[in-house]
Amino acid sequence: MGDLASADGEDEDTENQAEDSLAFLELVARSAPRAEYDQLVALAERQGADEKRLRHMERLNRLAHTAHSLIEYRRNREAELLTLIDAAHEFAATRHHRELLDAVPRRARLLLKAGVSYILMDLADDEGGPGMMVGGADGNATPLFVGLKVPAGSGLAGMVRARQAPFWTSDYLADPGIPHEDDIDEVIRAEGLRAVLGVPLRVGDHHLGVLFIADRQVRYFSPNEVTLLGTLADLAAATMEGILLVEELRGDIRQLRANASSAGAVLAVARDSSRLQSDLIEVLLDGSGLDALLRTAGEALGGGVGICGVRGEPLAEHGRLRRVGRADLRTACAGALSSGRPVRVTDGFWLVALDPEERDTGFLMADTGGTAEHTVAPLLVVISQAVALHLRLRRGTPAKDRYRQEFFDELVGALPSLELRRERALMFSLTLGRPHVVLVARGPRQVTQEFAACATAYARRLGGLRSARDDAVVLLVPGDDPDAAAQDARQELSGRLNHPVTVGAAGPADTVDSVGEAYREATQCMETLLALGGEGGTACASDLGFLGMLLAEDNDVPGYIDQVIGDVVDYDTERYTDLVGTLRVYLESGRSPTRAADILNVHPNTVSRRLERISQLLGDDWQTPDRVLDIQLALRLHQVRSALSGRRGAA
Repeated sequence: MGDLASADGEDEDTENQAEDSLAFLELVARSAPRAEYDQLVALAERQGADEKRLRHMERLNRLAHTAHSLIEYRRNREAELLTLIDAAHEFAATRHHRELLDAVPRRARLLLKAGVSYILMDLADDEGGPGMMVGGADGNATPLFVGLKVPAGSGLAGMVRARQAPFWTSDYLADPGIPHEDDIDEVIRAEGLRAVLGVPLRVGDHHLGVLFIADRQVRYFSPNEVTLLGTLADLAAATMEGILLVEELRGDIRQLRANASSAGAVLAVARDSSRLQSDLIEVLLDGSGLDALLRTAGEALGGGVGICGVRGEPLAEHGRLRRVGRADLRTACAGALSSGRPVRVTDGFWLVALDPEERDTGFLMADTGGTAEHTVAPLLVVISQAVALHLRLRRGTPAKDRYRQEFFDELVGALPSLELRRERALMFSLTLGRPHVVLVARGPRQVTQEFAACATAYARRLGGLRSARDDAVVLLVPGDDPDAAAQDARQELSGRLNHPVTVGAAGPADTVDSVGEAYREATQCMETLLALGGEGGTACASDLGFLGMLLAEDNDVPGYIDQVIGDVVDYDTERYTDLVGTLRVYLESGRSPTRAADILNVHPNTVSRRLERISQLLGDDWQTPDRVLDIQLALRLHQVRSALSGRRGAA
């Protein structure tokens, strides 16, 4: 009987184990929640299962959990691989760089279920490199992201680039191991980001950038997530390099087509050059002058032509020439001298040196619209050679010095409006060759013969010119420091005359117009100095500040504003910034960057950066008491002039 009972017990245990195994298998087969596995064990325990059965069920529970995890992992991997395949298909279908920069962050964010994803692309040298820029982003809440430029070695991107490997942090702003950058931290803070993971975008040794995902909460990225994002980055980088190569090939094809289309016009250009050369030679032989040369050239080019000096200052013109920035002209002048070929300043606007071997002969300007380079360049060379020959013949005359002296006399007096004056003005400007200072000196009540002789000898010794106007002598001497030139002239002239000489100075000047303006400014400085009881002293505009403007008869408010804060105003105009507004608020707030930032509603660091730029424009001593007074007056005058100008425009 005992053996029979034992056999029945073993059969019952075997049956229970089989039923328990089937129950767990059913749960695994239908991917039941993990809690149901634990419920089976708890139910058997409540029903009084013996220890052997409970141990068996616990083993089955562990195996079921393991199987469930493996099935779940494989399903996730399968879903991830399908997502990667879909991403690869989408990437392969893109045809432009911009489309890919939008698609990759979107795919990365969805793949890893992140809040934000973005790409930092390496900048090429012609794009402001070395550095990186956010080329595309998805999920960002602020518009500050796309277009943000950062140094190549900063932040998480710098660590990824240096190691050529993924790098992540669970809390970016709180992580002391990351080299932080103010601009990056400001954007991270504005987005509310914390966890950030970056992987390199590269093909072989070619580094393209860094792909990031980020969350707005603390998150610890698993190795599987890092590997997954790295795989997506590899797909994106391979596609990106292919697109860039295709775009480069497209550019090459376009260039080849352009070259092929222009090849047929070479013979026509040669004929046009030969015909123009004959016409210009005829004008030179007729002795018709510079105007006739420029008129013939303008008709051949179908646009405006002109001549400028060695620093881009316009000297002569025929037809209509677009106005281009003086800085652009100076850059083009340097390029034309070094290359000896025509240089394009802007689309359709050309510049060529009249004589590349002589740095003071000036430049030919031509505004030809959309004429192609291969068409216009040969014509520009022919014209520049003809104009250079004309000027060389005129400059070679024995009366050159007499013409310069006569023209200087006219320049500080009344100027005749004649074609001869135009040519003499051109010759005068081209022979300056370097900056000059204008001095207006007054000694005795009248310009005595002794005073005139001393001034003439002084000017000749320095290689300058001397003229007499009313009861003062006017000197044009080489130099770029009006204050030093004025003191030197006062000391020498006062010593020779044994009489105090008062000198006003202005400059440097290097064109006809600037010499005339400097003469008027120097006269104003001299008269202001005398009005202040400064007989026997020297003064230039920087010495007098706002007093020179207030005491002057014509009260040159625009000139005063330009002298004191003109560089800041020009910077705002060219770059659409508001340094003038920042300067005004900063001074009105007691020179406190913090209070100024509150008024301007910007970060104090932004105010500090703007003040650094202002120091670069105005000089490091702009906050001294005397200069601050001048600056505040100039700011108030500029504000009033702007308001009045706005009213006139509205009317």
